[in-house]
Amino acid sequence: MIIFLDFDGVLHPEPCMDEALLFENAPRLADALAPYLRVFLVLSTAWRHASNYEQLLAPLPPLLARRVIGVTPNFSDFLPDPTLIPYRRQAECMRWMLQNRLQGQAWLALDDRPSEFVPYCENLIACHPQTGFDESASARLSSALARHFDRHGHNVDLLID
Repeated sequence: MIIFLDFDGVLHPEPCMDEALLFENAPRLADALAPYLRVFLVLSTAWRHASNYEQLLAPLPPLLARRVIGVTPNFSDFLPDPTLIPYRRQAECMRWMLQNRLQGQAWLALDDRPSEFVPYCENLIACHPQTGFDESASARLSSALARHFDRHGHNVDLLID
């Protein structure tokens, strides 16, 4: 299972006026993922445009950082499926899946901008920008992961070339 992870509006409020609040929701996400060893993160945050890979990992708790396996490509660097042109973030996620030959594999996105995804996207766990990954988002993620792993089993390996 791949989870595409945004930072602003998910791991902390958007806007975040107090640096002390940056990544305040990261421990809650780490706790929600703890039972699921086969869940990997791909960073879909806009921070990827101004930071290198190591800088993106640095503020994450080790329990999250070690799950990160990549970053999504920039929308302007590829020609998306025409049906996804209005939905930039989802197009970037789908491009990452294609580049890594994982089309058809299970994925979720934690994001505070549902307008960046097709309407009623079942893969989106939408977070409120002012609260981010709060208890409600955590419960929705836990429910989605439990449903997936109950259906597909806990011992299925994800192969990434």
